[in-house]
Amino acid sequence: MRRLAMVLTATALLQAGTLAPTVNANPAGTKSPGELPLSDCLDLVGTYLTKNFKKGGSDEAFASRSLLSFTNGGHTFFTDSGEAKEPGFGPFSDGRGAWRCVADEKGATKALATVLDFTFQTQSNPEQQIARLNFEARYDAQTKMISGTIKLYFVPLTGDPLEASSLHDGDAYQFIGQRVEAP
Repeated sequence: MRRLAMVLTATALLQAGTLAPTVNANPAGTKSPGELPLSDCLDLVGTYLTKNFKKGGSDEAFASRSLLSFTNGGHTFFTDSGEAKEPGFGPFSDGRGAWRCVADEKGATKALATVLDFTFQTQSNPEQQIARLNFEARYDAQTKMISGTIKLYFVPLTGDPLEASSLHDGDAYQFIGQRVEAP
């Protein structure tokens, strides 16, 4: 009963936004010298419909569409059209994570986000894994568009996707996205 009360209290605090996201949104796992307060990137807050393209030489090909959301509390949510099963991937869950605002070497603001999701077992992919997606996003306030890169890593279900040393041989993607606006 006491444990249930603790879980309900933690859930209520999360829903109220009083607990900060705990996923480290820095792909390198260290604090960035250019880190800015989230308020410097508030124009980015919203949901975007993205087009995702596989990076790499001549085979930069359309991969999927996604909904990518950034909250003013530093949370990120990700839903992808390839979740049912895209060629070369097993089916996977929606993703959740955290983002932060940073300044690049020229002083322009951008967002770094880390999103985690889970693969599901299939006959062709019998071992479940945790996927980690590292996003680097730039926002254009005039066009209400975002663009950037995604790095995708897979870690065994018993592994630690938050530990940078666990990340190997990631796939690279580019994305562009338009903000979803209410009518």
